Amino acid sequence: MKAKEALEQIKSLLFSDEVVSTPEEVVTEFAEGVLADGTIVKFDKLEVGGLISVVTEEGEIPAPVGEHELEDGTIVIVAEPGVIAEVKMVEEEVAEVEVVEELSADVVNYDDRFQEIRESFNSKMTEIETKVSALNDVTKKLIEFMEAFATIESAPETQAPKNTFLAQSKNVKSDSFKKLQNIFQTIKN
Repeated sequence: MKAKEALEQIKSLLFSDEVVSTPEEVVTEFAEGVLADGTIVKFDKLEVGGLISVVTEEGEIPAPVGEHELEDGTIVIVAEPGVIAEVKMVEEEVAEVEVVEELSADVVNYDDRFQEIRESFNSKMTEIETKVSALNDVTKKLIEFMEAFATIESAPETQAPKNTFLAQSKNVKSDSFKKLQNIFQTIKN
């Protein structure tokens, strides 16, 4: 649809003999957009139920019924003059597909990395389990030894300890003397 045709339709809708009731005036902020053919439009929200109007030299008029394509490829369908009935986001769908493809590639990479980490974790856990098992065995043997040691009778506390140092030194002296005698006898012979 050309801009002139759109303006002709808008004029015919505005200046027709039909009485159109006007709702109470509501203050809303409008965003501007540009149609693919260069026509400037204003809309309060780019979603179903939003208001859309065409900016002309005479002022703003409700957008005519039909499909209107914005510069970014978004298609706005107007079922009643000035009221958005449907919005088709063309480029966002393509972008979503690309994002999904990128995310699926990342998921595969993360899945591979997760498998590596899991295998590493499992091998470390196996090592730790074997070491803990060995420590448990050593602990059990140590407890058995301590129990056996506890059952050994000890000397009565009233008995004085024997001093074996002096007896040992006498034996050492006599052994040294005998060794010297043997050496002298071997030299004589």
